Amino acid sequence: MKTFFIHFRKSIKLVLILTFALLIVIGILYFLFRPMYAVKLNGEIIGYTDTKGQLEERIEKYIKSGDGDKIAFVEIDQMPEYEVCYSKKEVEANEDEVFDTVIASGTPYYKDFAIMLDGEEKAYVATAAEADSIIETLKSKESTNANSISYVAKYSSEKLEESSTDVVVESLYVAPAPVVPVVTAKSTVKSSGSYSGKVNTSQTVSYSNQAIGISLVRPVSGTITSRFGKRSRGTHTGLDIATSKGTPVGAAAAGTVTYAGPKGTYGNLVVIDHGNGVQTYYAHCSTVNCSVGQYVSQGQIISTVGSTGNSTGPHLHFEIRISERTVDPQSILEL
Repeated sequence: MKTFFIHFRKSIKLVLILTFALLIVIGILYFLFRPMYAVKLNGEIIGYTDTKGQLEERIEKYIKSGDGDKIAFVEIDQMPEYEVCYSKKEVEANEDEVFDTVIASGTPYYKDFAIMLDGEEKAYVATAAEADSIIETLKSKESTNANSISYVAKYSSEKLEESSTDVVVESLYVAPAPVVPVVTAKSTVKSSGSYSGKVNTSQTVSYSNQAIGISLVRPVSGTITSRFGKRSRGTHTGLDIATSKGTPVGAAAAGTVTYAGPKGTYGNLVVIDHGNGVQTYYAHCSTVNCSVGQYVSQGQIISTVGSTGNSTGPHLHFEIRISERTVDPQSILEL
């Protein structure tokens, strides 16, 4: 029995010695090493991080949203892997280097805005605001192709050469053709310049559709009940097209509304300025569906047929004025 206790005491002593030694080893390891995450890309360690979650979130955000400036997003084939390891305390985490290495392994896509003319890419600018400015400038300069210009966001893996707005406007601008009247006889035409519908004239001045530099279309379908020309009490300054009350009236061409409302014998009147000295008048309307200053496209509904003002029945009185002169719509619209 005595021998048993002797061996038991020796065993306890040995266990205590081993435990103490283990604690010393753990203490040494604690002071020399620390737990970290080794970051691997394609099987190779590219760095270390103490904050795996934050690094993953940072990489994911950049992949989806880019840098918030030129890079829109990044395509990465292989995402990094993370392994817990114990490194010497002098080994520092290098999240920024890891982040840069991961992003550099992918393909960045850059965002630009392509200026389109009839569906063809003509130039590139950095922002949508610049693209809007180009279109508005071309419209204000009455470029004949302004209504054919648009823009789309474009994503490319290669940086595109961007142009300034002034350069793009200069390259796309097409000046309107000069208005050249075709005079059937040497004469002087005087316009009343008023909204009375009367024009004093001794000869007829006609314009070809090509000469005015603008393509005009018929604003409404119906029966022509009165054409342009002299009458016993003056000159009928436009074209009367009879149709049902409430029939939509479309703009003969794109332009800016300069008048919209009641006007004497015209009744409810809409006037559109198409640039290049060309205006169109839409009279006796039942309703007016546009406002002054509004830019309308060709065919856009601007009013409905009515019988307001000096009118005997529902019809549209349609005038074309060039440099304040009323001209025969029939010769231009080829009705």
